[in-house]
Amino acid sequence: AGLAQQAVVSTQSTGKKHSLGLDFPNLPYLIDGDVKISQSVAIMRYLGRKFGLVPSEADVARIEVFEQFLMDIRNSLSKVCYGDKEKFETAKADFIGKLAKQLEEVKGFIGDGPYAAGAKLTYVDFMALEFLSHCAAFSPESFENTAAADYLDRIKSLPALKNFYESENCTHNSYTINAPFSQWPGWPNKQ
Repeated sequence: AGLAQQAVVSTQSTGKKHSLGLDFPNLPYLIDGDVKISQSVAIMRYLGRKFGLVPSEADVARIEVFEQFLMDIRNSLSKVCYGDKEKFETAKADFIGKLAKQLEEVKGFIGDGPYAAGAKLTYVDFMALEFLSHCAAFSPESFENTAAADYLDRIKSLPALKNFYESENCTHNSYTINAPFSQWPGWPNKQ
């Protein structure tokens, strides 16, 4: 039940994305057999359905709200990172000032968890791992001794992810979070 052997997931621009039959050529994109999709959230939802990482019917609305809450956080961070150089420090301080309240909201949402949908791991937990890890790299002090940090650690401790993070192939050790030309690229080990 894995991805098709010829599945392609790309986050690298090769110039050929416009010739692949994607409805909305963009990065990232995924080609899995006859399925050709772009847009991060659409890809996450597709993979969630494919691998049984979707919330129960009773939890769908609640999890979709968390998904969009995470998108709001990521979009806010992107505005800071790609905003005016002259306003970066002010925007950064404003973002970090709001982050503490948002992390408390994450704590309240996860509750006893251990995941967003309780005991069931869903695609939104992986989205949270990505987006909140970006915020933790941007403002490590905001995550010190927090329930959000514990939540991220639980996800990173899943066996396959633990192996990935400890491997030489871990892209988190070599790629920036944002484009190198942004106000804060998020260089690994160069924070």
